[in-house]
Amino acid sequence: MLILDRYLLRNFLKSFFACLAGFIFLYIIIDVFSGLQDIIKNQPPILKVIELYIYFIPTILTQTSPVAALLATLMTIGNFNQNNEIIAMRATGLSIYQIIRPIILSGFILSLAIFLLSEKVIPYSQNMSRLIKDRFIEKKMETGSEQSIENVAVYGFNNRLFFINKLFPKSNTIEGLTILEHDDHQNVRSKIYAEKAVWRNNRWVLYQCFIYHLGDDRKIKGEPLYFSDTAFKIEETPQDFLVHNVPVENMNIKELAGHIAKLAPSKTLSTIRKLEVDLYQKTAFPFTSLVIILIGIPSSIVIKRRAVAFSSIGLCLGISFLFYTLFAVSIALGKGGALPPILAAWISHVMFAAIALYFIARIP
Repeated sequence: MLILDRYLLRNFLKSFFACLAGFIFLYIIIDVFSGLQDIIKNQPPILKVIELYIYFIPTILTQTSPVAALLATLMTIGNFNQNNEIIAMRATGLSIYQIIRPIILSGFILSLAIFLLSEKVIPYSQNMSRLIKDRFIEKKMETGSEQSIENVAVYGFNNRLFFINKLFPKSNTIEGLTILEHDDHQNVRSKIYAEKAVWRNNRWVLYQCFIYHLGDDRKIKGEPLYFSDTAFKIEETPQDFLVHNVPVENMNIKELAGHIAKLAPSKTLSTIRKLEVDLYQKTAFPFTSLVIILIGIPSSIVIKRRAVAFSSIGLCLGISFLFYTLFAVSIALGKGGALPPILAAWISHVMFAAIALYFIARIP
């Protein structure tokens, strides 16, 4: 690596980590004050509070890294330009791409790091932070009693939609189970309700069970069937309900792809489409930092005077806001079926990266 590359990279990383540290500090302070009432009321051990925010740090990093990278780009190149260092570099025969190469490379490595962090660390850290918050901060989990998971909704096999009031993972018991069975056109054909369901001998036993059959007019046909207890064929195991109940943001790509593959036979096309958008979004979002850096380079090059600096920073932040807006809109259009899932996740990144590269190429 050239001495000039190391010099540019050192200044960029110094600014980046300073901005990142500031964002982490502000995030934790704001979160502490927002949950101060629960902390005072339940008086959790101070070590658990510290542990909670340690587990929060990976999530904070992924959310704030793009903005920190943008500010670091503006500060680094802007300072060089104000001190006429960019002119000196160009006078030696270096092209603009040779000058900004270390920053672009840093953005690419940062994007890969965020991708790996999202895949390997964040699912575990978010699960641990949720457990600590429920048990010690908000005291949702009583000591000595079995924890229940409430209000579980799962799209399952055979076009079935499950609504579970309470799921007890340790005893493999459900309280309040409703099953809606659909045909291939997603019309409800039957409804099953059981006050209680127990996983026993590798099958579900339903207690106080009512079965209703619906006609084409979606009205109940005949009298409902009643069973005080009956073995009912349900493909899902208790572990399947737990996995399906995991929020999409807590899944890595492999888990989400497996979840989609399991749902494919059920033909719940709208649900599968939304999950596919989430899957491609997980691959696209880590590269936001690289795109944001590319957006910041043209604006930072023209920073020479204070007035120009403020206007350039404002313009850059405005363009970044448009990027995030387009990204959110395209994701919504993808989940609504207006855009293919892969296009919905990547269109904003490709579009703004191309625009940024165009303006970089036009830098005199």
